[in-house]
Order: sequence, then C-alpha cells, then structure tokens
Amino acid sequence: MDGLKPTLWRTCRVLSNTSRLQLLWQLFEVREMPMGALAKSIGLREPNASSHLRALNARGLISAERRGVYVFYRAVPNPNVEQASVLLGKLKQCHENAEPFAKVVRLATAFTHPRRIDIVRTLAEADAGWAVLSVKTQISPQSLYRHVRKLTDRGFAESVDGLVRLTTPTHPLAVALLQAALA
Repeated sequence: MDGLKPTLWRTCRVLSNTSRLQLLWQLFEVREMPMGALAKSIGLREPNASSHLRALNARGLISAERRGVYVFYRAVPNPNVEQASVLLGKLKQCHENAEPFAKVVRLATAFTHPRRIDIVRTLAEADAGWAVLSVKTQISPQSLYRHVRKLTDRGFAESVDGLVRLTTPTHPLAVALLQAALA
C-alpha cells in the first residue's frame, strides 16, 4: 500500500456514494469489523460491500488486515496517502455531528472531476472573468459554465459581475476538500 497516490477527484467519487459512507460510519462506531459483519450491519450483499471497502481502502481512508479467512477493516488512514488523515478526520466529524449522507455527498461531488480542481487552482491565483478562465483552464465556455455552476452550488465559488472567484467555505469537510484541491 505504500505506493498509493490517489487523486482528489477519484477520492471524492468514492465518497459520493451513500453505501460507502454507511460502511465508513459503521467503522467509526466500532473499532474494527470483518467484511461480512460490515455488509450485514448495513444490509449489503457481501460482494457489494467488499467492492465498496476496497474502494475506500484504495483511497487510504481505511485499513484492511487479513486474519485467516477473514479480512478486518478499521477506519484508520494510510499514513502514506497525503490528505487521508485530514479527510478521514473531517468525515468522522460529520459522523459525530450526525450530518446527513446527502450533505457529505453534495460536498464531495464538488471535486469529482479534475477540471473543477483546475478551475479552483486557477481561481486561487486571482479572480477571473469567464473568457480568461476559459483560456487559462483550456475548458470550453459551455463546460466551464457547468463546472463553475457545480462549484458555486456547493459553496466553493461565486460569480459576481462577470468575475468568478473562490469563496471561503465554513463547513469543516468543505474546508478540507478545498485545501486538498489547492495542495
């Protein structure tokens, strides 16, 4: 697992799934569980749970340990995956605050495309008009509008008087996602 280098947009795609969040929340509740017990605890078939757990593990958000014929999972970040510890901590905070899964999914979907990360990084340098932003990011105006609208709808950007700029999110997970996008 030392060679893991998950991208933020792929990590956000993993987090944009209610079943995966249910599994993660279950792991926050207990120290560790084998895959079969995790699947049963949230009403998933074992092959589906196994697939979801592998996705979370590949992003460095959980750890897996084989013991005999069983694989035990824990909500422990992979120390070799940049941002995994911070993201997992903010996700645990969402769990402790009983945040609805829909809210977590909505925040994560702001960064489920690499172009949105490019937009955020470009806007971090300076606010930009639509035409300038399109040229700097090399994104067509139509696609740019859709991506900026998604960022705007989720509280990461705003468009005022023809200028697009980053906003300062207040939600802890949103702050962590924005910091990861800018890293």
